[in-house]
Amino acid sequence: MNIVSPAPYRPSTLAEHPELTPEEIGRRFLALIDSLKSFDELSGERVQKVMRLPLIRLSEKDEGFLTMTLPDSAWRYSFGYGVDPKYRRYTNAVLEFINENERINSSLLEDMEAVCGLDFNVYEAALTGMGFKRDDPGDYDELGRLLALQYLRNNVRVQIIPRREANAPDAKLNHACVSEISVHAFGP
Repeated sequence: MNIVSPAPYRPSTLAEHPELTPEEIGRRFLALIDSLKSFDELSGERVQKVMRLPLIRLSEKDEGFLTMTLPDSAWRYSFGYGVDPKYRRYTNAVLEFINENERINSSLLEDMEAVCGLDFNVYEAALTGMGFKRDDPGDYDELGRLLALQYLRNNVRVQIIPRREANAPDAKLNHACVSEISVHAFGP
């Protein structure tokens, strides 16, 4: 794991780390979730042992991140974690898929195919196989669109933010990908 560095930050690329595809980081994140029998087990040491990522640390705190860009694409994916021993509610780990074009123009919905090798069904089946139960029917917006799903096992809460792969064709419109998956504490 890198320690605080004076060099300016830049995202990593698949050319530097060809093994760190969106699917591989997704599998490693699921392994991290599965390794947490209690949320109190989330630590930088566990993250490093399970995720095996070249994480960047910007401070001496127990936190780190990695951002990967896909070649010839506006897609990137980012994993980050932070452990706050004083305020447990601020401890979490997050895997997020971000499109630079969408960040600039929020009305865009870019095709997620490049980062949807592990789709919503794969993540949900993995969580169910680990013993997680869906907490509720989901969070919906005023138009009835699904915003997030919560899964619970012991005091570990996993949130998935699904989204359709693309606006067209119908197969992609009806195919659920994941824009973010995160793990948090459940309960006090």
